[in-house]
Amino acid sequence: MKVPYNSDLKRKSWMREGLLQSAHKSFWNPLTGNSMDSVVYQAKNGNAGAGHTVVFDFNGNLSGKAIKGRNTAFGKGEQKRKFSNLITVERYRLVVDNGDEFDGVDIGDLSITQHSDSRKKLGDLFQRSKDQILFDSAQGLAGQNPSHTIDLNTTFGYNELLDIEKTLRTSNGFSTGGIRRPLEAYRTQDGRPCWLFVMDAAMATMLRKNDNYQSLVFNADVRGDGNRAIKGIFGKIGQLMLVEAEQFFGDTDGTGTTGLEKSGVEISGLRQKDGNGIWTGQEGFSYAADLHSRGLLLGAGALQIAFGKQPDYKHQKSQDFSITSESACEFWINTQKTVLKAETNDYNQAKLADIDYGVVAVDVKVA
Repeated sequence: MKVPYNSDLKRKSWMREGLLQSAHKSFWNPLTGNSMDSVVYQAKNGNAGAGHTVVFDFNGNLSGKAIKGRNTAFGKGEQKRKFSNLITVERYRLVVDNGDEFDGVDIGDLSITQHSDSRKKLGDLFQRSKDQILFDSAQGLAGQNPSHTIDLNTTFGYNELLDIEKTLRTSNGFSTGGIRRPLEAYRTQDGRPCWLFVMDAAMATMLRKNDNYQSLVFNADVRGDGNRAIKGIFGKIGQLMLVEAEQFFGDTDGTGTTGLEKSGVEISGLRQKDGNGIWTGQEGFSYAADLHSRGLLLGAGALQIAFGKQPDYKHQKSQDFSITSESACEFWINTQKTVLKAETNDYNQAKLADIDYGVVAVDVKVA
């Protein structure tokens, strides 16, 4: 079987199939959908190339006061609220060196095995890179600082989880950011509403060491194989669904904003910040004192990912009589936290516009 390289349609379909085969490795894919009900809202515009935009729309609910008795009601109608934002997609390419061509393969038509191996490796790197830019966007490293944070200083345990839930419900207790609408609940596959709380290993370890949490696990939790201590999971406390994510391993150029073009991703995950404000993987990062972890409280519609043109598989032989070649996965993408713009009016108290719609950062000093 040969790769129909001269057929754009078949080649792009084959590349897309390879990306889907690697999707099961993604932290974010189970949380991604085509509406604001998902944690990651995905939109596609197959005609969008580099520099083109993909629009996300959101309709607000009414909040007007009733007109009593025979008082004139006409002319007092509440204007419908409309919010939206957009993403400009950019072109990116991931490249792999295929090395020497296999003996016996006709020039201009590599065997399916070599193409498949390149596709597999490119698909795996694509998923890790995509996941990392979503982690970076949520943590505020990709150009959008958190609008609302909860700084727990050096204490993180069961009681702090209860305070976090209260803060999300009442908007009282944020370290930065004013009054806002509570995060929209994300619903699990069985329909249960929750806010996702994503922690790194350092935060998870602090929680496991907490006396109140240990008491819950060993005395109040269910017995048998479902016990949290036995299964090694956190599960749900109140309306918080606790999830532990991997830590980032790799290298990132500079100490400013991150991006797909700046990070070599070995393992995608959450980053930590050192005492100089440098994040894991950035130049000069140190595991010395004053190390902070940043967890993520996520609701529905927290992040947005936009895709433009269909991913393509590119292949190019060397000028030295084609004894080597390189392959690339070309794709059009961009991500960001959801920050809505009010096309009409915003709400007076339960603000929606110009804030992180579905993300709250939780900072903990872990060393």
